[in-house]
Amino acid sequence: MSRKSHTQRRRRHSSATGVTSFTSDFNYICKRFPNRIGIVSEGDSWFAYPRKWIALGADINIVHHIEDTIASTNTVNLLRLASNGDEAVNMISGKQKEKLERVFKQNADYIKLILFSGGGNDIVGKRDMLELLNHYETGFSAAQCINQQRFNRKLEAVMLAFDRLVDMRDEYAPKAKIVTHCYDIAKPSAEGAAFFWGLIKTKPWIYPYLQKKYIPEALHQPIVEILLGSLKTRLGQFVKEAEHHQKIFMVDTQGILRPGHKTDWLNEIHPTESGFKKIAEPIYAQMRQLEPDLPEWEA
Repeated sequence: MSRKSHTQRRRRHSSATGVTSFTSDFNYICKRFPNRIGIVSEGDSWFAYPRKWIALGADINIVHHIEDTIASTNTVNLLRLASNGDEAVNMISGKQKEKLERVFKQNADYIKLILFSGGGNDIVGKRDMLELLNHYETGFSAAQCINQQRFNRKLEAVMLAFDRLVDMRDEYAPKAKIVTHCYDIAKPSAEGAAFFWGLIKTKPWIYPYLQKKYIPEALHQPIVEILLGSLKTRLGQFVKEAEHHQKIFMVDTQGILRPGHKTDWLNEIHPTESGFKKIAEPIYAQMRQLEPDLPEWEA
């Protein structure tokens, strides 16, 4: 008897669990199990943050917790496309956009939900935050430390990415509903992340840029509240627009976690296992409202 190829073994596993990171395998299981609820997840580290030992360790992102509930239930086909550090603008442009469009077109009859996590890195990411801040001058408020003109342009760019995502949904996967979220308030800290017992380390994402602009620490938290609070407000307005009705849903996940609390936050901008589970629960509740045949949440 011939040995199964690596692809065959991988597809057997994907068929059993209903979860894959390969678009070809997603196409395969959607066609093999057409009655399952098709879900495509695209996003940043809140959907893709790696486990402590990369492949092993506790659940440490939103999608991990959703997987705990839906995997191997014969009810869902889930494609995971998220990657750490990704920005909303990049996800909906270039090759990433082409890839997402291809997935939508090939599986339009099966995809019922599109999970999207984006916008955080566009604002407090290492490539963008510095230019959004003004050099501190004596007496500045938190709002005055933000370059409002640039920040407004950045918010417009993020909203344009969401607009394009809705357009893609309309064009290629009109049966699908988009579920997204806002970001809870991070507390700037000098601590980055560590993996493999500290052998691999990353720098913090927010704190260094506030330092480079000589902004006093007393203003750090209020600045983050303005930046992420404004993103939440704009996204909330976006989903309420008539043209987006019943197409995209924002879950308000801001205010769930305690800023800087060690039980809720693993590092500067990423929650702990329990923190991510607190965030994932209302997202999954929204998913079940849209698709009642999804399994009950695993508490």
